[in-house]
Amino acid sequence: MARFGRSLGADPMTFLGLSGVGDLVVTCSSPLSRNYRLGYALGLGQTIDAATKEIGQVVEGVNTVRLVKKRAEELGIYMPLASGLYSALFEGASLDAIISSLMAGEQALDVEFAAQDDKQLGSCV
Repeated sequence: MARFGRSLGADPMTFLGLSGVGDLVVTCSSPLSRNYRLGYALGLGQTIDAATKEIGQVVEGVNTVRLVKKRAEELGIYMPLASGLYSALFEGASLDAIISSLMAGEQALDVEFAAQDDKQLGSCV
């Protein structure tokens, strides 16, 4: 997401704070989170439609994955996790296939937290 945000003008360091990692931790670890409950249900073998219906509320992560993947493709942004999630949710891809594609990814770094102005980092860049 930092790579996605940076390409749209955001400071990538924002994604290390509460609005990024903080939100991600809560979303992924709290049984009160609709995204967590959907993922748990999918892990138990339910379909996305059945799981969403059982939750009874909008699961914002489903639409976010769809929109982020589409926009990343339009902008040419490398987002292997979004693509993998999309494949799992909407194309029935197996976990093995997704992991294989992640391991054979085109970039060596999975995160990019370089400052917008490379002068801020001096010789580190």
